[in-house]
Amino acid sequence: MKWMLIWLLVMGSVGMACAQPATRSFRYDLALDVDAQGHVVRVTLPDGVPAPFVSSLKEAANRWSFKAPIRDGVPVTARTYARVRLVLVPKDKDHYGMRIDFLSNGPSLAFTRNPGYPSEMMRDRTEGTVTMAAVVQPDGRVTDIRLLDARLSQHNVTRTKHATAVFARAAEEAMQSMTAKPEWVDGKPVATAIVLPVSFSLNGTSDGSASASGSVVGR
Repeated sequence: MKWMLIWLLVMGSVGMACAQPATRSFRYDLALDVDAQGHVVRVTLPDGVPAPFVSSLKEAANRWSFKAPIRDGVPVTARTYARVRLVLVPKDKDHYGMRIDFLSNGPSLAFTRNPGYPSEMMRDRTEGTVTMAAVVQPDGRVTDIRLLDARLSQHNVTRTKHATAVFARAAEEAMQSMTAKPEWVDGKPVATAIVLPVSFSLNGTSDGSASASGSVVGR
């Protein structure tokens, strides 16, 4: 059976935030242990988080509330992984504000290699996003990968169908080698369905430089 946690309440920012454009942003996966009442009782940060960020990330996560999963009619404990974006916002020459945005929660996943930008699509200057579905199994395997949707820059119907298939294949190949940490429910790892938008961008250049990236959303 597939379980998920539903995000209910987020304090969208901590520290001193301001409306000026951010100069730098960082993304992290935070491991959250949640009690049967939906309260975050433990926050585990990934290795390498700079010391000045630690207290702000934990403070933000401790304010979030979740709907606990139900097992045999009773709410139980869980572990999920919250994806957050920490943004440093300039206040003046020597000071920065900090904003922490909740992005999604679910299993923790990472590409071992980024999706390759298909050379054919690069030559045609085709960009877009394919949205893939998959299941993270209790042992961390990513299975049942399939295409859900695509939004591409091609306008010709025939070419768009072909480009969709090419981009979806590139995304699937990269997803097959992803590393994953499953969610836990009542002390045991569980299977979780995920949705993964994978974007292919030429970065607005004319020299052929390109990139592909994805972000995972638990379902």
